[in-house]
Amino acid sequence: MTKTTHRRITACLAALAALTGAPGAWAGPTLTIVGSNTLAPFLAQWAAAAKAKDPALSVDIESPGTSVAPQALADDEANLGAMNRSMTSHELEAFIRRHGYYPTAIEVAIEAVGVYVNPANPLREITFGQLGSAFSRHGGCALAGPVTTWGNLGLKGPWAAVPLGLEGQDIKSAVRDFFKHRVMCGDAFKPGMTQLSEPQELAQVARNPYAIGFARYRGQTTLKALAVRADPGDPYTPLTLANVYNRSYRLQHFLYLYVNKPVGAPVSGAIAAFLAAGLSPAGQAAVAKAGYIPLSPALVTRELAKLR
Repeated sequence: MTKTTHRRITACLAALAALTGAPGAWAGPTLTIVGSNTLAPFLAQWAAAAKAKDPALSVDIESPGTSVAPQALADDEANLGAMNRSMTSHELEAFIRRHGYYPTAIEVAIEAVGVYVNPANPLREITFGQLGSAFSRHGGCALAGPVTTWGNLGLKGPWAAVPLGLEGQDIKSAVRDFFKHRVMCGDAFKPGMTQLSEPQELAQVARNPYAIGFARYRGQTTLKALAVRADPGDPYTPLTLANVYNRSYRLQHFLYLYVNKPVGAPVSGAIAAFLAAGLSPAGQAAVAKAGYIPLSPALVTRELAKLR
């Protein structure tokens, strides 16, 4: 982190701290967060940090699912809507009809998804079209021909005729949902794909040299993460933190907290206290501990600026 970036983050956090101390800056003792269970592990840590600074602050976290967050925020049943994706146009329109302006989306963490194979597998790269054809029942986005064997992905010799061992995650997985929509155009998964927890899935890939699966980014793993290409003509991009932060790795997305913030007005004191804790270095360390990628200092500066 450069000295200039550090000064900017410090200044933004100081501005938020001033908000939290303003008399009457928030209407009640409880901050209600409704939405995705994906964010819950690090949101709980953020709440503990915020309450340590202000014991009068109470944070209630409800995690019925991402799809509940937009309506709860629009109906003023939540101060923050936790979502593992951005709002759809329909969800934004519903909020605008109620309040007359857009909700403010605060990016709080990054989820990057890797395509993993056994380290004995010679494959090094794969396209989104090949992934979609491999995992989807009806061809996905129809960007590639049928992919059922390793030979269809370009491997020769004894690998060519071997079927892909498709390892996947169960229906409760947010990673599964993101993968399905990002590389399969919403198609159904093939019936032969396993439906496991993420640790079980990765263990299967580690045991089976012919297996392929998808899971969250792991900084330390014995598995091989394939370089991916989203569009024809793009380069194959390996999964590294540098490529996540520069957005060249395309199999990634932000996690969000949406807030009802009138145009030109700062966020309320309770929300400022909570997000100051979450976007601080300690709060972003909690993001990493939960298995997600923390925001870069430049992204933290950008998101803090949205709150004033």
